[in-house]
Amino acid sequence: MLYCADCGSKLWFHTNTKNPNIHFFSCSNYVNDYRGTCQTRHYVRADAIEEVITYELQRLADYLKYDQEGFAELLAEKTNKDMLNEQKNAKTQIDQSLARINKIDVLYERLYEDNVSGKVTDSFYMELSHKYENEKEELKKKIFNLKIQLDELNKKVFHKEMFLSAIEKFMEMKTITAPLIRELIDHIEVHETEGEGKYKTQRIVIFYRFVGYIEIPEMALNQGITKDTRQGVSVSYIPKAITA
Repeated sequence: MLYCADCGSKLWFHTNTKNPNIHFFSCSNYVNDYRGTCQTRHYVRADAIEEVITYELQRLADYLKYDQEGFAELLAEKTNKDMLNEQKNAKTQIDQSLARINKIDVLYERLYEDNVSGKVTDSFYMELSHKYENEKEELKKKIFNLKIQLDELNKKVFHKEMFLSAIEKFMEMKTITAPLIRELIDHIEVHETEGEGKYKTQRIVIFYRFVGYIEIPEMALNQGITKDTRQGVSVSYIPKAITA
């Protein structure tokens, strides 16, 4: 799920040859390691990324716990507004297409009667009936595609409920597992580190399934953490708003 923020390539998992207790990820397209085109390595420790994911999921869980209404509104802003407009537009087009098909059936019947009674010639009848048939087939195809679009939109609503369910599951477990991560996270972008020494920073952006990046409002519990990933090594994480 880890991707290079610069070139879009996957990050590959590695174990340090000198210290097998150290596991890390790096860009699979790095020019020095794999003769790729990415100019930077995007190195990130496995234990560090685990701490970041755990803390970020905890932030989501805490937000859901302390402000369910706000969390629901946040998700609605990410999905519902555009989705509802798309649903409304698709349903309107389906209704209009069905109405036109019914109109064509009426027109076709009148055309047939006019041809039988001699009001229109056979050639005109054939030309116009062919036109009606073609339009009707195009409308049927349009309705079929619009119904597929509606099904996909309805699935998004279901998926959003699955997303909430997965967060609630995390709230009960307080730990992360591979299945839970797959339920919640679509992918993670890892940026190259910036700065030197103790001032070194690295941006890690989590994109959740079905809703993308979520910027959680600042709360008292979002002041940042510092945790030991192993003896003598710690990772500092400070939530920071970014442009998704």
